[in-house]
Amino acid sequence: MQITLIFPPSWIPSQPFLSLPSLQGFLRQEGIDNVSIRDINIEVMDTLLSAKKVNETYVRLEEMLSRGKRPFAPTGQSKKSFGHAENKDEVFSRLGWAREVIEYENLFQKIEWAKATLRSEGFYNLDDYVESWKIIDRWLQAFGMLYYPSEITITDNSMKYSVYSSSDIIMAANDDNENPYHDLFKGQIMNSIIKRGPSIVGISATATSQVIPAFTLARMLKEMRSDIHITMGGSVFTKLIDNLQGSHGLFELVDSFILFEGEHALLELANQIEGKGDFSKVPNFVYKDGEQTRVNKPFHIEDINSLPTPDYDGFPLDLYLSPKRVLPLQGSRGCYWRKCTFCNLHVDNLRFRQRNTDLVLEDITKLIEKYKTENMFFSDECMPVNQLDSLSSRLIDEGIEIKWMAGIRFDKGLTKGILQKARNAGCLKMVFGLESSNKRILTLMDKGIKTDTVQNVINYCTDSGIAIHMYVIVGFPSETREEALETLDFIRSNETFLDSKGASCLPCLFELEKHAPILRDPGKYKLTSIAHPKHDDLSLGYVYETNSGMAPNEAIDVYGYVKEEIDKRLPIFPYNFSMSDGLLYLDRFSGDARLKTAALAHCNTNGQV
Repeated sequence: MQITLIFPPSWIPSQPFLSLPSLQGFLRQEGIDNVSIRDINIEVMDTLLSAKKVNETYVRLEEMLSRGKRPFAPTGQSKKSFGHAENKDEVFSRLGWAREVIEYENLFQKIEWAKATLRSEGFYNLDDYVESWKIIDRWLQAFGMLYYPSEITITDNSMKYSVYSSSDIIMAANDDNENPYHDLFKGQIMNSIIKRGPSIVGISATATSQVIPAFTLARMLKEMRSDIHITMGGSVFTKLIDNLQGSHGLFELVDSFILFEGEHALLELANQIEGKGDFSKVPNFVYKDGEQTRVNKPFHIEDINSLPTPDYDGFPLDLYLSPKRVLPLQGSRGCYWRKCTFCNLHVDNLRFRQRNTDLVLEDITKLIEKYKTENMFFSDECMPVNQLDSLSSRLIDEGIEIKWMAGIRFDKGLTKGILQKARNAGCLKMVFGLESSNKRILTLMDKGIKTDTVQNVINYCTDSGIAIHMYVIVGFPSETREEALETLDFIRSNETFLDSKGASCLPCLFELEKHAPILRDPGKYKLTSIAHPKHDDLSLGYVYETNSGMAPNEAIDVYGYVKEEIDKRLPIFPYNFSMSDGLLYLDRFSGDARLKTAALAHCNTNGQV
């Protein structure tokens, strides 16, 4: 029994994601030694960011421009023309632009420089850091013209197909011309997966940017080895539990889905594939049984204290675009607050569980020793204050030296003493959800925080030397323009926050998401109409209308203004661009005020590289 677990594109290429190392560690603990994990996202990115790929792309562009057709069509198929006559000139123009960018901007050499810079000491030169990401972004724009109108960016991809429509996903997975992942996966990646002879391939999709690449990979695997059981999991599919029931077309590409946590689900799936094949015994499992789609209940909740340390073996840790390894780990699963009315993150974890501090310390020690890293990112939804306090004390008492960051609530229990202790224990940054500073909106959101508590925590953090990241939501139902601007004023007049080292803030436009508590009482939030987007059978949210506050279109305008104003005052790079990059910068430039000045010089990029 060989199990291969895959993390597909697109995801930020700075650090690994935690899900597959957690699953691998558990399976090996339970006696399944022949398991491997692959971060195809970083493998693909490493291949893309090479002079060889730039040269290949340039040759293909030349051929497309000379023939007016897409080259390298599958054997037995004619090479497709650019499509309708009315857009042929536009396509030729874009292809010509891509060729000129590659040639005249010398991307043959620059792309290798950019990649090498981000993996070396040059990373810490802010001008070179920003320039490297700009070169990568420019190159990916040019590369994407091979598959126009599709695009690839550093952390995302865009096609004419909707990731919220099963029929579109199936068409995208079968589109050899406009889906770039066919070319990116075929050859070495596909062959190396098949060579291991897996009985099970698990594909994890935590973001919608991974959906089409994931199903493309599944389709290509099935074409090469139809006997492989392909299962797909991740938070995207957990939120789609009701959509996956019935006779669903996605079962054309995969055999099953795993919802919620996957440790025991994968273990039992392996047992059943080797044994009687009774999939009804696999927890958290969705599968086809004849014409029926089965969802196995009750759902299994993992005992977080019985799980081992994440096992990153198999991930190409030296390929990430970072000079040092920043490894994620967890001290808890779920959210201990679980009340915010806009949030559906509680769906991923059915109950909050906190890992024993002794085990967290053991995890940290093992990761330091095995992977030679001193930088860690707690990926918990929010670390409880008591755990923050006890973990900080133990790190100090046992002399464990790490640099770390974590998500925290603006909890009134966050005293100056606890925060100073956390800083002494190596905490360099905390990530908070402010969302709003308006009392009425905070009450509607059920955030359980007050602005005086927020300001106290900001003051305590800055006094202690802990950097702060804040999330803000614009356009919460019934929010007025004035209330949204009140939150903006709270931020841009907060000199303590703005002047602090490593400060960052990301405004987000409100989206009405599936399973959000707000849906239990729409009238309370002045929602007059709620509907699924047409044709999107996998929609993760709703379109809505409100009879109070900003209409959705007005909220979009206000959001743009809020983001612009924040970007004027806080540096995009590196702190608002990549959390893990920001952690490394904080460690390197502790107390260096010059970095803030240099970073502000890049603010006018408006967050785009």
